Amino acid sequence: MPRMNNTILRSNFEYKFSLLIFYARTFGISFITTSFLRTAEEQNKRFKEGKSLCDGYKKISKHQLGRARDIVIIDSEGNPIWEHTPEYDRLGQLWEQMGGVWGGRWYKEGKTSFDDIYHFEDGETEG
Repeated sequence: MPRMNNTILRSNFEYKFSLLIFYARTFGISFITTSFLRTAEEQNKRFKEGKSLCDGYKKISKHQLGRARDIVIIDSEGNPIWEHTPEYDRLGQLWEQMGGVWGGRWYKEGKTSFDDIYHFEDGETEG
C-alpha cells in the first residue's frame, strides 16, 4: 500500500468528520467543535494541566496534525452538555465504526486518568 502523507490523512479525517456531523443530526444530536488545530505551545499547556498525554514536542498530538477535534454536545436550547451522556457514547460508537479513535474509551481502558468524551481523532497512521 502506498505511503499516505498527513495531507491525505487530514482530508480523510475531514471527510469522516463530516459524516459524523450528518449522522449526529440524523439522530437529533447537535454539537460544536471546541478544539481543532493546536500549536506545540497550546498542546504543551494542556499536557502540563494534565489534560493530554501528548506534550506537543516529543509526542505530537493529532490536534497538531489537524486530525483530531474536541466537541461538546449542545442541548435543544443551545447549552453545552459537559457531563458524560448516552449521546456522547452514541457518537463515540459511530466514530469508532468509521475507523476513528474516541477519547471516551481511554478512561474506561485505564489509558487516561480523565474521561475525554469530547475527543475524536483519526485512527490512521502515516507510513
